[in-house]
Amino acid sequence: MTQPRPAGALLTDLRPPRQAAAAHTLWFDAPAQEFTQALPLGNGKLGAMCYGGTRQSRIQLNDATAWSGSPGSEAANGAGRGDGPALVVRAREALAAGKHAAAEAELAKLATGHTQSYLPFAELVLDFGDQAHPEPPPHYRRSLDLRSAVHEHSYTIAGRTITGQTYISAAHQVLVLELQVAGGRLPKVTASLVSPLRVAETTVGPGTLGLDLQLPTDVAPSHATPPTGVQYNQPGRESLRGAVVAHWQHDGAELDGTELEGTGLDGTEPHDGGRLAAAGISRLRLVVSTGTNFAGPGQAPDPDHAAARARATACVRAASALSTEDLLDAHIAGHRELYGRAELDLGEPAGDQSRPLDRRLRENPADPALAALLFNYGRYLLISCSRPGTLPGNLQGIWNEEMQPPWSSNYTININTQMNYWAAEGANLAECHEPLFDLLDALSAAGRHTARTVYGLDGWVAHHNTDAWAFTSPVAGDAAWSFWPMGGAWLATHLWEHVRHGGGSDFAAERAWPVIKGASEFCLGWLVPQPDGTLGTSPSTSPENHFRTAAGVIAAASHSSTADIAIIGRLFRAALELAPEADPLVVRLRDALRRLPEIPVAPDGTIQEWSEPFEQPEPLHRHVSQLYFAYPGETDLDPALAGAVARSLDARGDDSTGWSLAWKLALRARLRDTDAVERLLALVFRTAGGQHGPHAGGLYPNMFAAHPPFQIDGNFGFVAGVLECLVQSHAGRIELLPAVPTVWPEGAARGLVVRPGLELDLAWATDAGTPVLVSARLRARAAHTAGEVGVGWGARTAVVRVSETVWTELGPADFS
Repeated sequence: MTQPRPAGALLTDLRPPRQAAAAHTLWFDAPAQEFTQALPLGNGKLGAMCYGGTRQSRIQLNDATAWSGSPGSEAANGAGRGDGPALVVRAREALAAGKHAAAEAELAKLATGHTQSYLPFAELVLDFGDQAHPEPPPHYRRSLDLRSAVHEHSYTIAGRTITGQTYISAAHQVLVLELQVAGGRLPKVTASLVSPLRVAETTVGPGTLGLDLQLPTDVAPSHATPPTGVQYNQPGRESLRGAVVAHWQHDGAELDGTELEGTGLDGTEPHDGGRLAAAGISRLRLVVSTGTNFAGPGQAPDPDHAAARARATACVRAASALSTEDLLDAHIAGHRELYGRAELDLGEPAGDQSRPLDRRLRENPADPALAALLFNYGRYLLISCSRPGTLPGNLQGIWNEEMQPPWSSNYTININTQMNYWAAEGANLAECHEPLFDLLDALSAAGRHTARTVYGLDGWVAHHNTDAWAFTSPVAGDAAWSFWPMGGAWLATHLWEHVRHGGGSDFAAERAWPVIKGASEFCLGWLVPQPDGTLGTSPSTSPENHFRTAAGVIAAASHSSTADIAIIGRLFRAALELAPEADPLVVRLRDALRRLPEIPVAPDGTIQEWSEPFEQPEPLHRHVSQLYFAYPGETDLDPALAGAVARSLDARGDDSTGWSLAWKLALRARLRDTDAVERLLALVFRTAGGQHGPHAGGLYPNMFAAHPPFQIDGNFGFVAGVLECLVQSHAGRIELLPAVPTVWPEGAARGLVVRPGLELDLAWATDAGTPVLVSARLRARAAHTAGEVGVGWGARTAVVRVSETVWTELGPADFS
């Protein structure tokens, strides 16, 4: 047995010296050729994908506020019809008569087109001329350091060593690219800005490039019927305006337009923007900023179209006036304040440590060091795409290259947006949760109109999709996804999780309670009495799934899906915890919660997905919404219920999309099923591609998770699943190492956050193939979270008092 270390001997002395870089660095020995090979940077608002080329260095730019349409798009697409309540009644009556198709035909009349789309913004290209050299040249290296959030690529050509360093500063709201050349000067360098959006104006000045952009008034998803695509200047519709501004400084000589030989990128005429050019460069710094006239979630755009350009220009000028050291130091300090709070170490990489990441993923995907890297990468991605004052991360975080991205790169709120934030609290990134709370404020306001017009009910509601404009109506399409009024109820519980992780009484009263109260008011009205005296929902769907009736009809709408009941029950428990005792809603909530039906178990021993035991036409369906109560819910899983959850997961099968694998990972961790955790890890770390099937996840070369195609929820969901393996705190006490797989024989984690708001460090080793605790320590994150807490490790328990000022340290001997 590995000898226990002194309490407090944690990450720093468990980690081999070289592991520090290996657990925090992605590197490759060739430039990226496509989006899922490029490396991401971001500060919550400005995002970039760095390709690291040699003849050309390409950086694709995104702005988190670059959405098609405006707040009026929802109404323009058909929202707000006055006969919604009557349609719902007719659908309910049809279901009562067993006419599922008739019910869904009524529900289809509630549809409101589509949400708007998140868009690419611009592209920056540095061109180094026609120097002939092998591709990639010798000694090429392209890397992303997660600890500093700096992308670097370097190579040697014709005796010159070229090093490019790129980062996006939250402190100064700019992208900075620093280029250095050793061994000679570059004969010519050009910089170009282009955009897939409409370019209203191009500005070229001394050392400066700028594009004024118009965004589309409407962008339908690629699967829309009819395929209306990308539309500009529709009568009566608004759209955003934007700008991208770049400025460079260098030690060479500027070339004017007559010296550019009339060629643009790849020898073609320039399009959408001008170029800067210079000769004899050995040092260059290029600063870029973007902006739109977006004013906030659900708000009308700023009518001053020039404001975006003015803000971007001001950011560029301010940053350009600073020294290289001051810019970089401020960026790294701001990033490390968040990223440095937590860390996972699973030991030294297996095999040859000089291998680039894509080879490591292909040749040894089970290497525990890759799991640590993916965990740390997920934290990095959340920091990069979700900062206070920005929009929340969407289906692709902040990174998108397509004008009609998959599923509009919107907020899909029947699992995907929620999964983006499952780990925000536990990974010590509560600030990164704030953009979701801001969107919830907008949804809770817009959703009151939808609750009234569609259902005739109080409170607020949101459905399957939303966007930057706080869309809350049902979207067009199959009832399996278009009719699902639980999106707001599920999202609202994220506010409760922030409170449960130490968010404080002011947040609970001022931010969480008003939103949760409104969602609860809607659900209280939506529940209807059932013949057995319980309350249920009708019509009801289970996200994106179908059933087969006894008559052989494939349908989606029925009564009281298990997901509906579990989500409503959890929302009501959150509301009762937060509500002022004198609030008249409390009595109604308690009564309704008492009347909700229990979780149903089907005749085959699985969790039943609807109130009736329908046959499943898609037994391997990617959604496991009927298991919401087990995770992210916190229902006590007695042996019978735990067995039903396990049988349900067995029936669904392990393999699925990237986000579904992550959800199953968290669920299996709740069940403490380490064998299943290990099976799922193997699927997470396989190479993404069509060879596995259309709904099989995995990782792309840059470790982006595959739905497929790329969806970032799988990256964030993996972090949440790993947290559940390491520690669980949902059931009123802290459980250490509940589901650590044997493929992680030793490790350490620091900076994790557990309910009720404690910070945790822990380390483990292996004894006879079983992970055993080496040490753990706890500290309260605030005075109101200090106090006595129960801690479990396997069958052992300890009760300790936790302080805000000193660590409470635990070793194996402290457990009885």
